[in-house]
Parts: sequence; structure tokens; C-alpha cells
Amino acid sequence: MKKAKMILGVILFSSMILTSCGNNGYDLSTPEATINTLIKASSEKDKEGLSLCFSKQSAREFKSIVNKTLTEKDLNDLDEMFRNAKVKSSKIDGSSASVSIKLTIRDEEIFMVKENENWVILDF
Repeated sequence: MKKAKMILGVILFSSMILTSCGNNGYDLSTPEATINTLIKASSEKDKEGLSLCFSKQSAREFKSIVNKTLTEKDLNDLDEMFRNAKVKSSKIDGSSASVSIKLTIRDEEIFMVKENENWVILDF
């Protein structure tokens, strides 16, 4: 009985953590977490996850991501671009941040902003 209560407690706690983030389990709590979510969503071709990583005010070229209207080619291109990507460094300045990442073929600087307690991408 004690073991069953403990298991139930762990399940309830895990469930509470996942639902409390407000992003369906996606982690946008730090600039690095958002980039890792982007990398994972790209590899899974997850339109919902990708869209959450970008600001509604992001550069025009990202509107299909924000609006979840990506084509299969777009999803494949994102998967290829972010495959094996790694966060190198990040810098937060108030509600703005920049994250340097290592892509397969180049390094990239991603500019972010904090919106509603979430870090989201503006441009890169």
C-alpha cells in the first residue's frame, strides 16, 4: 500500500509539472531550453513544438513556422539544419537574449525575447 501511494504521488507530481508549464510539456523557460526544444522539435518534425519556439513578432521568414503551415520540405530542411546542433553560449540582457549555436556547417547567433515568461526566437 505504501509503495502504491508513493507511485501515485510520483505520477501526480510529474503530471503537475508537465501541465504547469503551459506549453504542453515544451520547455521554453530559458534561452538554452528553447533552443533545445527547437532542436528536438526539428528532429521530430513537430509543427506545434516549432511554433512555440518563435515569437509572433519574429522575422517574416519564420511566419510559416509560427502559423504551423510548414511544408514537408520545410520540415526536412529544419531537421537537416538543426541536426546535431549544440548550444555554445548564451547571453541574457533583461528581456532579450542571444544564443550562439554550432550547426553542422556553420555557427549561428539566435536572437530571442522573453514573452509571457517564455523565451522565444525573434531572428537569426
